[in-house]
Amino acid sequence: MSLLRRRWPWTLVALLYAGFLVWHQPWLVPRLSAAEVETAFAGRLGSAKIPDSDKARLKAFFANDDGQSFYNLNLMRFSERAIYLDGKPRPGISSGSDAHDAYSRVIIPLLLQRGSYPVLATSKISNLLLEAAPSADFFQEVAIVRYRSRRDMLDMILDPDYIAGAPHKFASLAQNVAVPTRSVLVADLSLFVPLFLVALAMLLSGLQKRDAMGGS
Repeated sequence: MSLLRRRWPWTLVALLYAGFLVWHQPWLVPRLSAAEVETAFAGRLGSAKIPDSDKARLKAFFANDDGQSFYNLNLMRFSERAIYLDGKPRPGISSGSDAHDAYSRVIIPLLLQRGSYPVLATSKISNLLLEAAPSADFFQEVAIVRYRSRRDMLDMILDPDYIAGAPHKFASLAQNVAVPTRSVLVADLSLFVPLFLVALAMLLSGLQKRDAMGGS
């Protein structure tokens, strides 16, 4: 067997991993300029139907772009009934949870197009065990979304498909807290142990094959 034929799987893996890194890492994504942020908030974001205080926080977040990826932590409580700002019902959507599902179908493809994706989505199974304030235990679900960069987040918000789907988000939520964070560690051993065992089996199989070829 020629050297080239033996090495092609590793070459393919290296190329695939390089492509993944280009998609995943913010290396080729320039930081947002002050002019870009001002333009965004003078246009569609400036007229968005959200409180002015939220607009100010968003604007400050984008204006301080450090060029790095981040994780957005969302604490959510859904409305019992999905109520859209235009007053029109949507077929098949009655509850806030239904509206959230519709929003998820819109946003996930937009995230993936920008090297971003959900990391965690989970439902609370109990009230808070330790409560720092009476209003702290408002949420039902927790979601963490990884964004490749602040530019990608802003670009997604301004995307016409996102704008068309955003009413589902506002109809779904009674309360929502979103907190950008720098890094997230999800170490569920039910995922990592099988991957380790598969890698171990591949290694042992390769050693066994080499020994068999050496003894023949």
